[in-house]
Amino acid sequence: MIAAAAAAAPAASGRRPVPSSTVGGVKPPATLTDGVVVLRELREDDRAVVLSTMRDALVAQWLNMPRAPTDGDFDSLVRLAHNGRLTGDRFDFTVTEAGADVSLGAVIASRRHRENYEVAYLAGADGRGRGLMSRAVRLVCDWLFSAGVGRIELRTHPDNAPSQRVAERCGFQREGLERKSIWLHGRRADAIVWSLLPGDPR
Repeated sequence: MIAAAAAAAPAASGRRPVPSSTVGGVKPPATLTDGVVVLRELREDDRAVVLSTMRDALVAQWLNMPRAPTDGDFDSLVRLAHNGRLTGDRFDFTVTEAGADVSLGAVIASRRHRENYEVAYLAGADGRGRGLMSRAVRLVCDWLFSAGVGRIELRTHPDNAPSQRVAERCGFQREGLERKSIWLHGRRADAIVWSLLPGDPR
């Protein structure tokens, strides 16, 4: 899901959201790439593929997706991504392959307490099993560290082995288990906490 944020539209209160370029010094580039994957901003022409990914059984198992995703759900995602960029609180990256500008998944970086960031990721069927998401997560982490971020976290469900393998391949260190710290399908669940620091091997 990247382009620099455009000028913010006036908020309902009459005040403008704070542009991302003035929040925490973190400003997303137009794209991120390692020559194999290309990360960019979510676009209208991603609608069909993103809705298909929302319906994917594996994605729905580990993430809180709508039961029957509709165009309205995609529109809500676009607004969420746009507003996150304007405030600097959330950066959504669409993951594509170089030379084939089709959404394969997403990496999301969200600002947390003490200027730490948390990353999350998902992939549709065409984006799994080829190492593409590991490349995408590394790109986002490298960008965050280059912008001065000092700690990146992620959380995985204890039973989500594929997500844990991505974390390990990207150099994240397992810190421990948080009991009942996340919501999944309307119920609290445990989560494994992972962290990555600028000096960690990756």
